[in-house]
Amino acid sequence: MASPTPRRQWRRFAPILAVQFIGTLGYSIVLPFLVFLVADFGGASWTYGFVGAAYSACQLVGAPVLGRWSDRLGRRPILLLSQAGTMLAWLVFLTALALPAESVGTFAGASMTIPLLLVFVARALDGVTGGNISVANAYVADLTRDDQAARQVAFGRMGMAASLGFALGPAVGGVLGATSWGYAGPVSAALVISAVATAMCLALREPPGRCPLGPPSQPAVTRILGQQHRRCDRSIPAARPSVLKRPIVAALITATFVQFLAFNLFYAGFPVHADIALHWDATHMGSFFAVMSGVMIVAQGPGLRVVSARLPPPAVFGLGMMALVAAFVAFSFPQPGALYSGAVLFAVGNGLAWPTFQARLADVAGEADQGTVQGAATSAGSFASILGLVVGGMLYPWLDVWLFVAGAILFVLVALGTPAWFRTTSSPPSDSPSNTPSIDER
Repeated sequence: MASPTPRRQWRRFAPILAVQFIGTLGYSIVLPFLVFLVADFGGASWTYGFVGAAYSACQLVGAPVLGRWSDRLGRRPILLLSQAGTMLAWLVFLTALALPAESVGTFAGASMTIPLLLVFVARALDGVTGGNISVANAYVADLTRDDQAARQVAFGRMGMAASLGFALGPAVGGVLGATSWGYAGPVSAALVISAVATAMCLALREPPGRCPLGPPSQPAVTRILGQQHRRCDRSIPAARPSVLKRPIVAALITATFVQFLAFNLFYAGFPVHADIALHWDATHMGSFFAVMSGVMIVAQGPGLRVVSARLPPPAVFGLGMMALVAAFVAFSFPQPGALYSGAVLFAVGNGLAWPTFQARLADVAGEADQGTVQGAATSAGSFASILGLVVGGMLYPWLDVWLFVAGAILFVLVALGTPAWFRTTSSPPSDSPSNTPSIDER
């Protein structure tokens, strides 16, 4: 069956792209000052890593569950649930700012205060429902099941929407944080933005064509929440671990882990490096991340479309990996030119490599198990984020800029595995309960 015309197809993507943009905007708006807020509340450099890891630790648990639920109950109600959880998390965060920073104890040079603990709880709560990225990826895969070329571009546009949020979020956060409202300004904005994202989920429709065997009946409440007369899925077991045991799926999830580990060594180490070694303030850091995200928008949109039209996916992925290696090496130099060159290389590498990799993961997942596989990949990424954020925050005082060199080595290892990640396989049958691997995958 032929896919819709490009204009009609991308019109169907508009709601999920808007949700992706608004959700990322709300998340990234606190990036310029989070490290300073943690310090003001009594935290040390390692505490910042643990606050960041709280989100990933809880996402590690939530993502596979939300992914499986979305396979059975539909993408839209699970996205709605997760966005509501994010909104509640920002409300807890805002409450923390209204409390006095009274210490309840000290540990490893850090003061444990009530506001700091509430910030930790807010990040954890957001992480529990933060597995919506796996559901959003499954939603995109559903809409592009008949067009593999469109799938790569679609994931690029999802990344482009996220990058646009990351470009505007730190800039808005830096501006609002410099006002008389202080930290409460950007956090309040994040709460409002999350409420808008929750409302945007109401505009989503279940992807068509998810019930070729005929949809079973469902309760009236579920029909109303899903905006459909019947549940458009198939009756499948609550857990289908066999798909995760397929060698190509396991290999791609392993590669996801390594990439996220490298990314989070940067996200844990660079803010501390910018504060201690470079003496940047929140405005400078916001500008840096805004430049990085702005370039990433171009890389994930027109850049990816042009490059992928001329090169096969393995070459596009390998090119992106090499740009990331060069970026991490550039971050080890203190000169502004090297740092901003690294930001550009980081954006180009991420913009080319990650959407291509996501499209490959969606290709091997099959129709019935998109949520399960995307949830497992998100969980692997969350586990890597925990290690990267915690270990990166703890090791930076000893490794200094060598932490970024370690990240570059990890990307080299992923690049060397490109032939394995993209070796030719047959897609699993969409209506098979076992998703038996092809001969090439055994």
